[in-house]
Amino acid sequence: MRLMMIFSLLLTLPIQLATVRYNYSYYGDVIHSAPGMNYATHFNANTLGTTLSSPEDIVVYEGVIYMIDSGTNRLYLIDDEFQIQAIHQEFPLHQSYIDKLTAQGVSEFPNLTLSAPFGVEVHESGIYIADSGNGRIVKLNHHFEVLDTFSQVDDPTFDELRFEPRKLTVDGSERIYVVARNVYEGIIELSSDGTFNRFTGVNPVSLTPIEVFRRSLMTEEQLSQLQLYLPTEYTNVQMDEKNFIYATSKPASGNAENIIQLINPKGVDVLKRNGYHPPMGDIHYIQGSNNYVITGASTLVDIAYTDHGIFTVLDQKRSRLFTYDSEGNLLYINGDEGAQSDKFAEGVAIAYFNDDLLVLDRRSRTIVVYQLTPFGEAVNQAIAFHSIGEFEKAAELWEEVLVLNTNYEIAYNGLGKYYLRMGDYQKALEYFNLGHDKYYYSRAYKSYRNEILKKNFGYIFGGIVLAFGAWAYFKIRKTKAKGGTILYED
Repeated sequence: MRLMMIFSLLLTLPIQLATVRYNYSYYGDVIHSAPGMNYATHFNANTLGTTLSSPEDIVVYEGVIYMIDSGTNRLYLIDDEFQIQAIHQEFPLHQSYIDKLTAQGVSEFPNLTLSAPFGVEVHESGIYIADSGNGRIVKLNHHFEVLDTFSQVDDPTFDELRFEPRKLTVDGSERIYVVARNVYEGIIELSSDGTFNRFTGVNPVSLTPIEVFRRSLMTEEQLSQLQLYLPTEYTNVQMDEKNFIYATSKPASGNAENIIQLINPKGVDVLKRNGYHPPMGDIHYIQGSNNYVITGASTLVDIAYTDHGIFTVLDQKRSRLFTYDSEGNLLYINGDEGAQSDKFAEGVAIAYFNDDLLVLDRRSRTIVVYQLTPFGEAVNQAIAFHSIGEFEKAAELWEEVLVLNTNYEIAYNGLGKYYLRMGDYQKALEYFNLGHDKYYYSRAYKSYRNEILKKNFGYIFGGIVLAFGAWAYFKIRKTKAKGGTILYED
């Protein structure tokens, strides 16, 4: 199998050399890395034979790509051969919704149309659209009939603020989680009938002790002139099969390392950050303004997850894709900014399509398709094998990964975990040292020390007994030589 991987590397080497990507080492240095994904193809209005104006969001459901466009106010359905399956611009009302409107005194029931929609979610319970221009969420059935609309959020936040949903996701109980424009309190949670429940995943604002003391000395007029400290505004959400919410938010002062979250049903961020660096996109960037380079932290606008806890975030600022595992390890980085067909300039949404990744570029009105390279496939498969307990198969793949990328430190740690589990603590220590994994190195060292003590317990105990006996013997001899008497008491 290793020979096949080497042969595959030789075949794809010209492509990979042209698309070399980077990663970050344990020390934070930028290092060259084989790309985890390569450009495969693209499709746009020309290839689809239709009109696109400002595509905003895509989602994949049962092999069909759903795309919403805020310029044409249309919902596009694209099949697995990247051809138009259907286009919906007007939506008839389902009888249940007509009955509801009739009870409210409505007598006319025209087809529903959208206005500047920014988000779409497809769930077994229906199709949900963030109809931003109309300030509402539209729920359709899978026959594209309107089941309901939700426009009222019963919370003081919206007493003076217009409800403008941008992105949304739905859990197994049909609760709707909404990211709304200019809402800083958190992600809006609505029940299945549109009733407001709470804000979840609230990002608290933290002030330093100096700032707290300085503010305590100010007058109300001085405080009113200070910069307003607001919690972070979320940019996107996606629900996983366990009803945990993957979320991205805008970077803010003191919050650049917390812009990716995994929010549990209690509203607590439980994202693991056990990698060398926090999951945040680029860890090195220039602060302030600069006319020659892009400055500031990554601007993450979407997140997509795939099997075994692997997820990818989209950095709109630098047109980058950062892929992480469930432990928060940065697996690989991809993406290029440009107007060519294999690049994107204003990425707004991503979605996994089987093992491929779709990137929606609003500026060029194009969907770019990335596929796994042999390197990326081996990394993902190794993680998959480890997660299901096939540790030997995972170790074999980590060895093949090191053939493709000898400075890939995560692979060393993967091998270290395998040998730790197998009880070969010396090899585990060697690999954890190469991978700079202090936590597992300590665990391996403790096990190795215990093993040495256990194997040599007889010799150690015998040595202690002999040493004590020798000490007692010479003590007695020394006492007798001085003419002393040794007394023994009962």
